[in-house]
Amino acid sequence: MSFRSTAILIAILAVLGAGVYFLEYRPNPNPSGLDPKLQIWSLDKETVQRVVARSPEGEQIMEKRPDGLWYLMPQDVRADYWRITGTLVRLSNMRGSRRLKDDNTDWAPYGLADPQTALTLRDGAGVDHTLLIGGKSPTEDGYYARQPDDNTLWLIGSFNVEDVQRFVKEPAFEPTPAPSPQPTADGTPTAAAGSPAATPAPPGLPTVGVPPPTTP
Repeated sequence: MSFRSTAILIAILAVLGAGVYFLEYRPNPNPSGLDPKLQIWSLDKETVQRVVARSPEGEQIMEKRPDGLWYLMPQDVRADYWRITGTLVRLSNMRGSRRLKDDNTDWAPYGLADPQTALTLRDGAGVDHTLLIGGKSPTEDGYYARQPDDNTLWLIGSFNVEDVQRFVKEPAFEPTPAPSPQPTADGTPTAAAGSPAATPAPPGLPTVGVPPPTTP
């Protein structure tokens, strides 16, 4: 075997050996790839019982009752179950995009001395988790935020703040039921034009546009 062939063979074996090491012996990284230091709170969205959204435009309270349905308060009307639970996928897993300071004492430069925007989630144990939201960062890559009894200064994503603000500006009222099907000339019912079919809900949960059953 020539010197050239031997060198090529040694190089191939070295590459294979390196591959075996990285695949078999190198410690596996955290599969989530998420920095735990950026976790503000992590709640089970199914156990959240109350949501309070506050912004300069006002305040909106959403309460989950024993029947599993959401209601708007103080309006005391049924809420859009799917919109609230969908938004809670993000809000119940609140993470910061950056952890700016751990021992901050001056909140005024960040709009957090007297914040007008805030979110509170009440978990199944009756514990309130509140995030106060201040001004937008100069680079507009997020908003400053803090928890009431903590000196950590966070930068959170704009989409989280938009969720909170939208709950106030556009309350999650239950969608208006679709018009009843109109019979055709041969008596066959047809859905009204442009009216989407109601989305089925899991057992025990509301179907959009269908009132809950009354109990005797």
